Amino acid sequence: MQRIREKHITGTCCTLVLCGPETRWRKYVDWEIKATLDKEHGVIGVNLPNNPRDLMGRVNKPDRLQDNIDSGYASWIAWENLGGPDVTKGYVEVAVARTNILINNSRPLRGRNGV
Repeated sequence: MQRIREKHITGTCCTLVLCGPETRWRKYVDWEIKATLDKEHGVIGVNLPNNPRDLMGRVNKPDRLQDNIDSGYASWIAWENLGGPDVTKGYVEVAVARTNILINNSRPLRGRNGV
């Protein structure tokens, strides 16, 4: 966690979480989201085209990310809507402007990869 905070999160204002079929089950993704929320930085989930939908039409995403999408803190966008630098910059500006009172970082850290 310390290495993630110091080498990858410090100096940023927002984390983009690229969500594919296995992203939900990766402990380091959960740790990066937690470290981002601890620093009250913005979070944007990006649904990759290869992320399949279940029978209910939902896609896999990390639970901590879903908690913050549900609370209104994190954004969720499709890869094809990400656009170029100007569009992405707009999404980042919106994400970092959200109030930190919406942050939901109450889950225990994922201890291992997999279900």
